[in-house]
Formats: sequence, C-alpha cells, structure tokens
Amino acid sequence: MSFFIVKREEIEKILESTLREHIEELQPLIAVEEDMPVEIFIDAAKRQKADAAVVVGRKGKIVGIVTKLDLLKILRLELPYRLRLLAIPKRPRLDKITIREIMTRNPISLKDSAKVRDAIDLMSKYRISHVVIVDDEGKPKAIISRRFLLKKIFGIEEH
Repeated sequence: MSFFIVKREEIEKILESTLREHIEELQPLIAVEEDMPVEIFIDAAKRQKADAAVVVGRKGKIVGIVTKLDLLKILRLELPYRLRLLAIPKRPRLDKITIREIMTRNPISLKDSAKVRDAIDLMSKYRISHVVIVDDEGKPKAIISRRFLLKKIFGIEEH
C-alpha cells in the first residue's frame, strides 16, 4: 500500500498560482458552434480525450459550455414522454440534435490572471466541474476541470 503525502506548502503554491501558469498542462481547447450537431463534439472529445468544449455564438462570443455529462441530456430529448415513463430505450438521432439543445448557457469564466484558488471556489460555490479560462479580451484560452485540479493537487484520478 502506498500513501500520497501532500505538503501544505506545495498545496498553497498551487492554489496561489495563476491559471495562466497551467494552460499548457490543460487539454487543448475545443470550440464548437451552437448550431453544430452533437456528434461533432463527441468526435472531437474522443479524438482529443477532452471532456468539455466552449460553445461560441455567431459573433465569436462564448455562449455556453458542453461537457460529457451534458450528453446524457440527449437521452431525455430523444425519448417521447410516454416512452420515458415506461423507460423504453430508443436510439438517439445524434444528427438531429444540436449543441444548443444540450449545452449549459452562460458558463462561469475567469481571466487567466486569476488564481487556481478562485477556480476551486467557483466550482464549489456553483457545483460545477469546469471553468472557462479567458484572456483580457474575453476570448477563451482553455477549460480547467475539477478532474485536473484533483490530479494536480492530490494526485487523485477521477473516473
């Protein structure tokens, strides 16, 4: 049996570091448009082993975030009400469902100059698993996840 020993000083150093300092360690940013079919996100997430994407509107502004967890909404969208009550599964038509239908609107974001501690505080406060990191102009740079933070700080892999 092995134990993971964390020194308080090491944790404080990570918590006080800026998000900018960790961008290179994060998964490459995936950006999708809200009117794209969901299957594009699924394909990109599989290829890049990512669990979230920023959703951009027609003017390039961030309008949402879509995560692997949001994909579960597809099952509710595709089942007629009676079939949902009977719990009879129906194969989802991914080509008919757009990102707009399953995304989380107005995602929480932080400037890349913010501290890791700020991202953790927002995740706890709003019970979210991802925060979008933006530059000073509000353009998305990366997405930081609870999974990344748990691994970075405690060495814990979330499955």
